[in-house]
Amino acid sequence: MEPIQHNNSGINNVSDIQRPDKHHIKGKYELILNWYKVNGKNLLDEEILVGLEINTLLKILGNPIWNDIYHCWAIEAKHIPYIQAYVQHQFNTDKFSYFIEVYHNQ
Repeated sequence: MEPIQHNNSGINNVSDIQRPDKHHIKGKYELILNWYKVNGKNLLDEEILVGLEINTLLKILGNPIWNDIYHCWAIEAKHIPYIQAYVQHQFNTDKFSYFIEVYHNQ
């Protein structure tokens, strides 16, 4: 597999995205992409990330701290190439700020 150019995300190549982390997180989660107007406070829309597993998301985001309660992370331009395949919304960082929220479904 070819190396990924965007190495700031903690991902070195495509196989790193597909491999679960050694700290495998169990349970069912709903991952939701939210977007806001740049510098805005009101939610414009949201979309469920279909097929994206929590362990894969954590790798894309560079393995942020996980405490299994609730999480919301800002999405940066370096993350977009990895996330775009899971949503219909076309990212536009000039107009919108993006966040992914994770909810644990019990």
